[in-house]
Amino acid sequence: MKSKIIILLLFIGVFAYGQADSTDIIVQKMMKEQKIVGLSLAVIKNGKPVVNKGYGLANAEHNVPVTAETVIRLGSVSKQFFTTAILKLKEEGKLSIDDSVHKFFRDAPETWRPIQVKHLMSHSSGLKREGPAYNNSIIQPDLVIIKSAYTLPLDFRTGEKYQYCNLAYFMLAEIITQVSGMPWQDYIREKLFIPAGMKNSSMTDFYPIIPNRASGYMHKNGVLVNADAMYAVRPSGGFLSTSTDMILWDKVLSEKKIILQKEDWELLWQPFIRTSDKPESKAYYGFGWIIDEFNGRKMVMHGGANTGFRSYYTRFVNDGLSIIIMTNTDEANPAAIVRALSDHYFRNK
Repeated sequence: MKSKIIILLLFIGVFAYGQADSTDIIVQKMMKEQKIVGLSLAVIKNGKPVVNKGYGLANAEHNVPVTAETVIRLGSVSKQFFTTAILKLKEEGKLSIDDSVHKFFRDAPETWRPIQVKHLMSHSSGLKREGPAYNNSIIQPDLVIIKSAYTLPLDFRTGEKYQYCNLAYFMLAEIITQVSGMPWQDYIREKLFIPAGMKNSSMTDFYPIIPNRASGYMHKNGVLVNADAMYAVRPSGGFLSTSTDMILWDKVLSEKKIILQKEDWELLWQPFIRTSDKPESKAYYGFGWIIDEFNGRKMVMHGGANTGFRSYYTRFVNDGLSIIIMTNTDEANPAAIVRALSDHYFRNK
């Protein structure tokens, strides 16, 4: 009996090693094809991390490798933190997702009156994608960006359809600041990151010295160069994190025991509006998440892009598989890597 147990343990160890080794082959091959400088990967199966590691370089000039503790821009993967914070404020009795934006922006144009908080969360407000005052090179208050759109007409009637809108997330950030009485980054840190144990997740401020922060890269005329600096903070893509911290966040989402009540966690992933008019499309946007299918498997996911950085977070909710990829290269296509890895893990399930 003892010998059988030893053989079984050896088999499990070999299988796990084979999975990890195959993961490395897939990731390294696709990094080479996409000319990715550095990549951080987390794979979680049935609540347990089976991969949490880095590939390539966090800083090419100093030959610093990416690790599980490398701090990388999340881009729009950050949107889920804002929608979670809004639902937290709802649970605290401080707002309703049915509130009109006029409750928070009293001088907003009359055309904005039908817009409710839930429309901001779901990209169905009709607002322009960007506030015209936004500039990557200028640090400005969120309200300046928001008010710069006051004179612009809506692109469509509120709630009528989906149109990706970063301006809406500037507004959600300002609402969090107003209602909570603290800067949005502090509220999210206190109410989300600290309870989740995420010690290395923070706002994408260009100036602070942040240990283990990755540099961003892009290619110009086929030559690798440092990515253009982003001095402005975009609430629509407002946070930095590590694969280790994102594993902790995935645990919170899977267990649904802290931060929000279970029904509010699930509200984030309820289909709210179709993202495409194509009849074959099954994609919807919820609140900070896209709900879709891949090879017949339900997934909730979101991508992110800041200059020099690309990320992707996918949760196959009925299969117990989550894949999180963060890269520091502008031309990276992490969604393609997620698809390749998910195919691999489902084949070897």
